[in-house]
Amino acid sequence: MPSFLSEGRRIMRTALLVAAVASLSGCYDDPTIVYGRSLEDLTFVVTDPLMGVYPNTSVLDDPYNPFRLSGVGTETKWDIQSGASPVAGFYSWATILAQGPYGEAQYYVGVQLAAIYQRGLADQASLPQTREMAVKAFQSVLDNFPDAVTYDASGTIAYDLVTPAYKGVVELGGTVTGGWVMVKTSSGADRAVKP
Repeated sequence: MPSFLSEGRRIMRTALLVAAVASLSGCYDDPTIVYGRSLEDLTFVVTDPLMGVYPNTSVLDDPYNPFRLSGVGTETKWDIQSGASPVAGFYSWATILAQGPYGEAQYYVGVQLAAIYQRGLADQASLPQTREMAVKAFQSVLDNFPDAVTYDASGTIAYDLVTPAYKGVVELGGTVTGGWVMVKTSSGADRAVKP
């Protein structure tokens, strides 16, 4: 299977060829190139402080979202997650969440927003909001998707997501709401629970 970047380059070359042919033939006034920009050099700009937090779907209208017109494939999301910038990862997961909400997508939105904040990948005016958005995304996992899990490469359940979501809120300086508490299991592991 080709890597995301190789596939992205192939898509870009095809799109550029289509755009060139279209401009020569006069079919389009302003051709749009799908994935026509680098997914590595994106800077996050907050256009809606609830973007990427269920049930908000404004990411589908965000002009900075490279996936707003094309969506993200089932396997492509993992290629972006592992090989592209956190900004591209955010747009990928937020697009998926807006199109068909589930807890794993909400969790990874939080992970990407936290990485954007921690690495300073947002414009300076958006950094404080980015942190708040990450806290809200993690809290949304607890509020809306308490049974969410993520899967390993084999497709088996690797772990639930409420515990890392809880920790994500705390690590970003937020306050967990909704009655959730952290307890120790009999094996000494942390586990977020709602008594």
